[in-house]
Amino acid sequence: MTPTTRPGEAAADESPTPRGKAAHIVAGVAAGGASVVLALLLTSSSPELFAVTRAEDPASEAFIFVWALIALPVAGLLHTPQALIRRARIGAGWALIAGYWLYIALMAALAWQVQGFFPAHDAPGKNGGLFGAAILLVIGTPLFAVGSGAVFRGGREGTTPRLREHVTAVTILCCTLTGLVAGLTFGYNFALPRNGFPAMFLPGGALWGLLAGATVGMRAGALLTSSANSRRRMTDDAKSFARTSTAMLACCLCVSQLGWFLPPWAVMAVGVPAPFVLFVVGARDEERLGRWVQLRRIELPRGALR
Repeated sequence: MTPTTRPGEAAADESPTPRGKAAHIVAGVAAGGASVVLALLLTSSSPELFAVTRAEDPASEAFIFVWALIALPVAGLLHTPQALIRRARIGAGWALIAGYWLYIALMAALAWQVQGFFPAHDAPGKNGGLFGAAILLVIGTPLFAVGSGAVFRGGREGTTPRLREHVTAVTILCCTLTGLVAGLTFGYNFALPRNGFPAMFLPGGALWGLLAGATVGMRAGALLTSSANSRRRMTDDAKSFARTSTAMLACCLCVSQLGWFLPPWAVMAVGVPAPFVLFVVGARDEERLGRWVQLRRIELPRGALR
């Protein structure tokens, strides 16, 4: 399921020179470090902003969102001089930054409403960094796109299609990773029966959630892309991911029912290999199960995130 690119779908940007790559890396690292300092200054100088969060003890997750919302405009500012030198489209780049900023703000508001996303300090998964890692997964794609300077596309002819392919790639990755997090969250809180949750968590929850997210992402990408070939391929991929996600979820639900009479460790022993066995059986029985269980890679437009 590793995201990859597909050649021949869209013209890629010119490969940056070694000096240009180094400048992008320096700007991205500087933006990340400066954003951490600014976030720390904000939280320490305005403690009333975090009075509610400290009362419920989700301060670490809230800090990630604060840092991300600061990091986007800071990274944009640091990459703008390079974009001017390359004669990239500054206005379009900042429009993308504004859109990604709103996306992260929406995710922050949504996370605040989701029960369990900000658990108590001693809750399972809290000390292990599960929820902080989940937040970084959900917002990581727009952070990478802005932090790497990929939002500032070249200014020569054909830029508009490349902008569309860039938005398409970001949409696919955001949907896919959000689906993965949603699948893990659903599996971790699964309670029918409670002892069956290992079959719904890892790797089952990660796989069916990722595939469900990929379904939404590919369907949205088919509406966004400017290429007829890409639209056709993404629609086919979305159908395949939807079927495989459904089969994977059904498999996990069936295995989880062992939790009615087996302890969690026994359910885990069966649930961990079950999704992979399903792929093996699907590959061997192509006539019946093969249509429902297909192993496809998540393919992105070439050069969309460079």
